[in-house]
Amino acid sequence: MSAEHQPFSPAYQRLLAWLMDRIDYERVRPDGNSPFRLERMQSLLDLVGSPQKTIPAVHLAGTKGKGSTAAFLESILRDSGLRTGLFTSPHISRVEERMRINGKLPSEEQIVSLANRLQSCLAADQAGPNESPPTFFEIITLLAWMLFAEEQVDVVVLETGLGGRLDCTNVCQPLVTLITTIGLDHTHILGNTLDRIAFEKAGIIKNGIPVIHGPVAPIARQVIADRATELGCQRFELGRDLQCTIRRQMQPGSSDAAGLEFNLVTPTTSYTDLHIPLLGNHQARNASLAVMAAQLLQQADHFPGITAQTIAHGLAATLWPLRFEQVGTQPEIVLDAAHNPDSLAAVASTLSQSVWDQAARTLVFAASSDKDAAAMLRQILPHCGNLILTRFRTNPRSIPPTELQATLAKTSPDLLADRKTFITDTPQEALQLAQSMTPPAGVITVTGSAFLAAEARELMAASTGKLQSFARS
Repeated sequence: MSAEHQPFSPAYQRLLAWLMDRIDYERVRPDGNSPFRLERMQSLLDLVGSPQKTIPAVHLAGTKGKGSTAAFLESILRDSGLRTGLFTSPHISRVEERMRINGKLPSEEQIVSLANRLQSCLAADQAGPNESPPTFFEIITLLAWMLFAEEQVDVVVLETGLGGRLDCTNVCQPLVTLITTIGLDHTHILGNTLDRIAFEKAGIIKNGIPVIHGPVAPIARQVIADRATELGCQRFELGRDLQCTIRRQMQPGSSDAAGLEFNLVTPTTSYTDLHIPLLGNHQARNASLAVMAAQLLQQADHFPGITAQTIAHGLAATLWPLRFEQVGTQPEIVLDAAHNPDSLAAVASTLSQSVWDQAARTLVFAASSDKDAAAMLRQILPHCGNLILTRFRTNPRSIPPTELQATLAKTSPDLLADRKTFITDTPQEALQLAQSMTPPAGVITVTGSAFLAAEARELMAASTGKLQSFARS
């Protein structure tokens, strides 16, 4: 039985119940004024010893790609002999996937022990009568920092949850900051223009700390550049200060391991034949940002054990599910956590460059109610034939598929004109239908939401028992 499907202990079930009782802005859209306050997170961290003040970090923000970039960098640092902490979101199967030590999950017993300690600290705190209880993400962030302190990590790779400036991860002491991309997402919180969103993402930049960023629109670049200049930071931009050249993509079934090879030139070093186990040109760009961050950490003598060899080995060893992840055969099933128009465009590009470019392609799609689903489908649907609209079950923000179909028929009838569209009520029904209508040489792409991709992965893990998951310490 896989780790995902082992029964939870009673203590762990109580922990989950406590967590699920918190306000969760991944599940519920905030109303009114922004509920995010860094001062509040600072006070909460003070209750558990302020571990964020003593553990160095690399801090990442971005509309897409920050999770993959964080995974690449953590793998490099681990291969360089460092004891690493990694904080990402959301999770696939279990909440503790968001916090890993040297690539491994904490045990149930450890996470329960940390939660019990945190509950005692919160109970002892004499908060004001109007102070609301910590949110789900604040609790998870607190538990992660407590874990990193208990495990005495050398460095934490920390992904923002939402935005950057007011995200509760933005209390760390970074050695390097990264901004992967800037696009229109979470506009109800971050703003509906690229310059406003860039302002929020650039809020992670700190005085004198180098910042690395990916290719962004000119207006977003200017915001980042102005902030870096204001704070006296070196700025490194992919496409200007570092150049990535794709050599080849290795498809499943070839004599080589699936993935991508690329060359990278930074201001001081040329890397050739770097290999990553993830498909898609965008993943080479994400890996390039991670390499630049590792190089800066080494050059500043923070971690001299980082070398060209550990960079190459770390990239090749990266495990990061739900990024164009192939989980079935005949027909192939691809899972991707893409959840905004830019990330759907990356999935479409990867499909068009794959062995399935001319094959029959079925799309299984669901989206959250705060997303522009029509814009997302405009990116991916021209690369697919049959469309199956469904909904995920683990989050109430899923758009009902009938509502999604009606919206598309009204706003984007061209997307539905030349293809058959089907409605299912669960991801399991959607996968069964997709497998029945897609020929063995075809491909089924499941995307539109991290929640949908995660549920589909759970189903595939249960049916095949072959999917690699994160191990426990």
